[in-house]
Amino acid sequence: MPHEQCQAAKAKLEHAKQRKKGLQRDLTEDEAKLAHLKAQSPPDTAAIEAQERMVEIDRRVLGAAEVEVTGFEELVHALCDDLP
Repeated sequence: MPHEQCQAAKAKLEHAKQRKKGLQRDLTEDEAKLAHLKAQSPPDTAAIEAQERMVEIDRRVLGAAEVEVTGFEELVHALCDDLP
């Protein structure tokens, strides 16, 4: 049973890492869109404000994903380190 728990934790860790990677990509894309909007003349204030909110949400979600990855890393450590 401990081996199965270890493998399950490793799978969840890998899934969390992939999710984090996708969220990082989303943040990068949204930041690029924001930079593009700010560079336009004349600037579209409403669009810039909306994109700034999107970037802020992306950052919060990414922060939560980083916490999730850390939690699964700790779980893998706890479950797998003592296995043969």
